Formats: sequence, structure tokens, C-alpha cells
Amino acid sequence: MPYADTDFFIAISNSNDRLNSWAIKSLENYKGTIFTSILTLVELALVSVRKGVPIEGMIASVLSIAELRGASKQNALAAAHLIDHDGVGVFDAFHASLCEGEIMSSDHIYEKLGVRRVGYEYL
Repeated sequence: MPYADTDFFIAISNSNDRLNSWAIKSLENYKGTIFTSILTLVELALVSVRKGVPIEGMIASVLSIAELRGASKQNALAAAHLIDHDGVGVFDAFHASLCEGEIMSSDHIYEKLGVRRVGYEYL
């Protein structure tokens, strides 16, 4: 199973990208066997934020093409929702979606998201 990184997904979504035909042919040849990671989703989210592209649809598209390993689809889509609808930064959104409801952080954003902060009392 091949791992798809960020440039593959950017190329497949942009017909003007110089790698578009390569990405489409690769998808045709490897459809159903491609996987990716949360790192690719984070990188794509950063690119999308910079370009003003909604994150949820982009991540849903990626997850329809590739199996996500190392995190669940629910984690990825929850992070995308936080970015698109709650204005949470990319890294904080992914941390919040992966922390299972409890996080060690000095950042107050997590309390606003309903995530329990622990250990900050020692700051």
C-alpha cells in the first residue's frame, strides 16, 4: 500500500498543477490501496487555511481516497470542524481532537472547547 503525502492531494485537486496528470494516473492505478497520516492532513489544513479553502470538505475528500492511519476519521473531521467553524488554529484543533478530552497545556483555548486542562496549576 503506498503512502500519499501532501503534494499528491494538492495535485489531484488542482487541474492546473503540473503534477495533476501524474496524481490522477496514480489514483487510478492504486485506488483502494492508498493510505496517509494525520501529518498530511495537518499540512493540507495549513495550506487550505492560507488559501481560504474550507477544511471539512477537503479532509472529507482526502479520506474518501486514502485510509487514515495513526488517527481516526472522526479525529480528523473534528479538527476540521474546529478550524472551519470555531476559528481554532490548525495545531490546537488537531491536539484537541486527539487528546481524548484531557490535555496538559498552558493554552486556555482548550477550556473553551470543553477539553479539561491538567497540570497547568503547576505553572
